[in-house]
Amino acid sequence: MSIKLSILLFLIVLCKASFAQTGLSSDELFQQARKAAFDEKNYPKAIGLSKQALAKSPDYSDIRVFLGRVYTWSDKTDSARAEFNMVLSKHPDNEDAAFAYGSLEYWNNNSPKALQLVQDGLKSHPQSKDLLLLKAKVLNDLKRFSE
Repeated sequence: MSIKLSILLFLIVLCKASFAQTGLSSDELFQQARKAAFDEKNYPKAIGLSKQALAKSPDYSDIRVFLGRVYTWSDKTDSARAEFNMVLSKHPDNEDAAFAYGSLEYWNNNSPKALQLVQDGLKSHPQSKDLLLLKAKVLNDLKRFSE
């Protein structure tokens, strides 16, 4: 009887420990992911925490854009593109996603794609300083100086 009780207690403790780790809200996981990325420079940890947060809140655009940025910093450009595309397909007016995706393409020598993304972002946010500055950099790279 005491072996069965010990096993039962062990399973209860294991379940509680497991729940405690996953019991965090998507916002709390997002904050931990940001801390991992910015304070610790631990991008794999930030990616893992972001994925946990998105499992709880798959339409949380801020987390998805952040995940795309961390993928960008980790040289996982295809994964970053997938995240940015997911946000922009649901929210084509998302300024942050347009800027992050446009920056990714600019940094990876794909200025025509970067320009398209920036121009799409400027349709909804014509006064965005970030998008306008990125557009100027992209146009300069394309040697379209008069624009």
